[in-house]
Amino acid sequence: MKRLEYCWYTRRPWLILLTPVSFIYCLLVRLRRVLYRAGLLPRARLPVPVVVVGNLTVGGTGKTPLVGWLARLLKQAGYRPGSVARGYRGKARNWPQQVRSDSDPAMVG
Repeated sequence: MKRLEYCWYTRRPWLILLTPVSFIYCLLVRLRRVLYRAGLLPRARLPVPVVVVGNLTVGGTGKTPLVGWLARLLKQAGYRPGSVARGYRGKARNWPQQVRSDSDPAMVG
């Protein structure tokens, strides 16, 4: 298990020191939501439907298999789904990278 995942899923007494940071984060997220709803932050309308798969849980929750399943389901329904990922552990020097069937996984993540 990687260090972040280990800290995320195990209870360590020193992690309680991060509790105030979580309250600040929560406050900022709520403030951002209020600003969007009030029209003070710009919104972008995209020409295609977008589905976001993600959350604040790290590693091992099944996000990647869900995206694969969802893409296959949408393709069977006649859509042309695309997938955008952040390129986890990719070693390319320039980002973003377009991933094709012949892309080197070590480079694009």
